Amino acid sequence: MIKVKDLKQYETDMITWRRDFHMHPEKGFDEVRTSGIVADLLESWGLEVVKNFCMTAVIGILDTKKPGKVIGIRADMDALSMQDQKDVSYRSINAGLCHSCGHDGHTSILLGIAKYLSEHQEGLTGKVKFVFQPAEEGPPPGGAKLIMQNGILDDVDIMIGSHIHPSYKTGKIIVKYDEMLASGDFFDVIITGKGGHGAYPHECNDVISTALLVITALNNIISREIDTVKPGVLSVCNIQAGEAKANNVIPQSISFGGTFRTLDEGVREHIIDKIDKILKNICSMNNCTYEFNNQFMFPILRNSNEVVEIVKNVAIDTIGSDNVEVMENVDMGCEDFAYYSTKIPSCYFYFGVRNEAKNCTATFHHPDFNMDEDSMIIVQAVIINTLLKLIE
Repeated sequence: MIKVKDLKQYETDMITWRRDFHMHPEKGFDEVRTSGIVADLLESWGLEVVKNFCMTAVIGILDTKKPGKVIGIRADMDALSMQDQKDVSYRSINAGLCHSCGHDGHTSILLGIAKYLSEHQEGLTGKVKFVFQPAEEGPPPGGAKLIMQNGILDDVDIMIGSHIHPSYKTGKIIVKYDEMLASGDFFDVIITGKGGHGAYPHECNDVISTALLVITALNNIISREIDTVKPGVLSVCNIQAGEAKANNVIPQSISFGGTFRTLDEGVREHIIDKIDKILKNICSMNNCTYEFNNQFMFPILRNSNEVVEIVKNVAIDTIGSDNVEVMENVDMGCEDFAYYSTKIPSCYFYFGVRNEAKNCTATFHHPDFNMDEDSMIIVQAVIINTLLKLIE
C-alpha cells in the first residue's frame, strides 16, 4: 500500500505539467501540443507508445512480460471553447480556450501514475494501458468512441477513470455503484416561416412566436409525459433569430438547440418522438416548416459494482473512511467514458478539488474555474493502490 506522503516527489512534476497544459489549452481533436508532450514523456520513461491514431490519442503501455490482467486508466486532454478569466500566473494564453473542466489535471495525474509505475515495476504483472483521450467535450463522435472502435483496448480487463468535482472539498473521493451518469442526446431545430415588417405580422408566418410555443411544449415533456420515478432532463440551451438592432423585422427563420438526458431507452425514444410531433403540429398550425436533427452522444455510464467496491475499499485504506463518500443518486450529466464502461468492467469516480482558502470554488465550465492541486497526489495514490490490488 502506497502512502500519499510517499509520492511527494511526483507532486512537483504533476503541478508543473498541469500548469503548462492550463496555459496552452487545446480543443477536442486539436490537442497536438498536449499529446506530443504526453507521448515524449511516456517514451522517456521507457514505455511503449501508440500515437497518431484516433486523431490525437496517445496510449502508453507498460508490459511486464508476465501473465496477468490488463488494466486501462484513462485521462481526457481537451479544453473548452471559452475565455479563461482567472488572475493566475498560468492563465490560458490561447484566446477563447480554457481548461475549465479539469482535464489538464486529469492528464497530469495520469502522467504521474505512469512515471511512478515505470520506476517501480517490481511485483507488477500483466499490462497497464495509460489512455490519454482527446475530445471528451466533443466534437462528435468524441474520443472514447473512436478509441473503442479502434480495438486497441479489446484486451483490457478493467478500466479506471476519474474526474474533478468542484462541489467536494479536496481530499474527498466519491464513488457510485451501478448507474452513475445518464445517456446524452443533442438536438438542433430550424423553423422556417415568412419574414416581413414588424408592423404587419398578419402578412408573415412568425417563427419567433412559433418557436416559443414549441419550446414551452418541449419543457412539458419531462413534467407531464414521463413517469416521475424515471429520471429525465430536457433543456433548450441556445436560440438564434434575426439581426441585432433590426427591431422592426420579423425574421424568416429561427434555430435553437439543446440536450436531453435519460436513464431509460424507452424514455429516450419517447422524447425523440414527442419532439418531432410537437414540431410537426405547432409548425403546421402556424404555417411554418421545420428541420429536426437529433444526435445520440453518450450511453448511460454504468460502473461495475465489483470494481467500485475495490476502489472504495482501497480509497478508505489510503486516505481514511471519513474522506470516501458513496453517491446515492445518479448524476444527470453524461460522459463519454461510458463507451469504455459499456464494454469493459469499470469504475469512474469523482475527486474533490474545492478549497475556499485558495479561491478554488467555481463550478464546472466556469471561466473562473480552478482546481486545488493538492488533490492530484491523493488521486495518484488511490489509483496506484487500486491497480496493485487489481493485479493481486
